[in-house]
Amino acid sequence: MSPLLTLIDPTSAVVFAMAAVTFFLIARICTRRPNRQAARLDPTRPAALPEADEGLFGSWTPALAAQIPESSKEHRDFRLLLRQAGLYRPSARTTIYALRFVLLLMPLVAAGIGAVIADSQRTWQILVLGGLAAGVLSIVPRLYVFFRRRRRMRQICQGLPDTIDMLSMCASGGLGLSESLDHVAGQMSAYPELAGELRILKRQAEVGSLKQALADFSVRVNLPEARQLASLLTRGTRLGTQLSGSLNEQADHLRVARRQSATTQANKTPVKLVFPILFCFAPAALILLTAPAVLELRDFLRPPAQTADASEGFGTGAVLDSLRTLDQRVDPVLIGPAADAPR
Repeated sequence: MSPLLTLIDPTSAVVFAMAAVTFFLIARICTRRPNRQAARLDPTRPAALPEADEGLFGSWTPALAAQIPESSKEHRDFRLLLRQAGLYRPSARTTIYALRFVLLLMPLVAAGIGAVIADSQRTWQILVLGGLAAGVLSIVPRLYVFFRRRRRMRQICQGLPDTIDMLSMCASGGLGLSESLDHVAGQMSAYPELAGELRILKRQAEVGSLKQALADFSVRVNLPEARQLASLLTRGTRLGTQLSGSLNEQADHLRVARRQSATTQANKTPVKLVFPILFCFAPAALILLTAPAVLELRDFLRPPAQTADASEGFGTGAVLDSLRTLDQRVDPVLIGPAADAPR
């Protein structure tokens, strides 16, 4: 082995590599940062267009987001996930990816600085903790989008029966579908997510066709109930049939399904309570029930030592022990003919 390699500390090499990668990424971000002044002076750029939404980190957002690689399939899936989560801003995707990169880079930089400052014996521990923290923090933005989507779908599902009832009343009153959607969206203040989706559906139907708008609505609201409503409205507008009766039946079906789902969840509750009862309440009850028997068994196997105080014991054996300690003899009492003989 070369003498130069023997003089190189592995910890110092790792820290140097981390610092080099950090500076390389920063330089790459700086070089990919768009020049806003040049964009303003570009004659091909329309002057009437408003400034684009740059995201959380401003003009740095696209460059930071570009550091996270993704395939075309991942790109499409994540865009669909953002739409289902209600994040319709153009910069939503780049903001999430830029935040992922920042949360990935900051623990690594902090771990590198801590490894240089701290004792050499704890260097590898700091580097491992920094790597774990970077891996965990980098998935937090995607988890936020996932849980936001699930909460949003739950709220929309809860408001669909009332929405269908109101659409049925509007249709029976003679309103068109566009006017009905606008009126229902204005009345659904208890479900703002669903009201926003109805407004988007109305605008898409006005710009394009109702069929395409309903198809996009069923994709954005990825629920079986929403797909059923979209197919019902598509069939009704295509065939020209009355929608009020079908909408009422659909609303009743959704309420029955929700009631059955609530009953199913209630029936699962005793099974879910088995583990908390087993690990929380059962040990305490077991201690209370078995502690007296365990103490009695301990006294039986290892009897306590006899004390000289007569007041601590009861019974004939305790009295005889007390008399022996006082050195008093007890004469036996004779019963029968021997008792009458002269002494």
